[in-house]
Amino acid sequence: MNIGSDLLKKFSKSFTQQVNLSNYSWFNLGGNAEFFFKPSNKDQLIKFLAEAKKNNLKITILGAGSNTLFRDNGVKGVVIKLGSNFSFIKLINKEIIEVGAATLDRKVANFAKDNNLSNFEFLSCIPGSIGGAVIMNSGCYENDISKILLSIQVIDTINLEEKEVKKKDIKFLYRGTNLSKNFIIVSAKLKGSISDKEKIEKKQSDFIKKKNYLNQVKLKHVEALLKI
Repeated sequence: MNIGSDLLKKFSKSFTQQVNLSNYSWFNLGGNAEFFFKPSNKDQLIKFLAEAKKNNLKITILGAGSNTLFRDNGVKGVVIKLGSNFSFIKLINKEIIEVGAATLDRKVANFAKDNNLSNFEFLSCIPGSIGGAVIMNSGCYENDISKILLSIQVIDTINLEEKEVKKKDIKFLYRGTNLSKNFIIVSAKLKGSISDKEKIEKKQSDFIKKKNYLNQVKLKHVEALLKI
């Protein structure tokens, strides 16, 4: 039995072969993933990682697919995309929320707004999911994820264990971090501050308007260059 057949037998509905990655990129470009795995929970993910390690499979983690390009000849090994159970938002207390790594940034911004939590407004302008936002230290308009992050839960692909990584143990860079490439982020704890909902709505609306305006300016600039 080859690797693909063996993994298909063990992980059935969560595992597929030769998946067109253009369906998972916002640019709708790219070839096939040799193997594609969408874990339904952390336990299944850890079991799969053990199999991947045993078979020396290269692992590529895929988030929401924003700003992601795949080569036409595809991706060797396995592409892992966290399933719907990794998309959730929980209110831990009045100021802290726990968010699944697959949760879209704008959903986090809206949840925070509905719960009178400020400092999350900038996320409404960030494409992608929270896992990618942490890895890239995503931000805009003098805000970034490092300012609201408390900790992350990760699965280490080397020792196949889940552990918590505190903010103090992460070095944040401009659009990056020093997080190990062996970590798969599964959730994050974020902290905001209590504020008036109307103020939050206005701040979020202003950010979105500013982003839309800047996008229009960039588009006009590109169109002008193409005419030269």
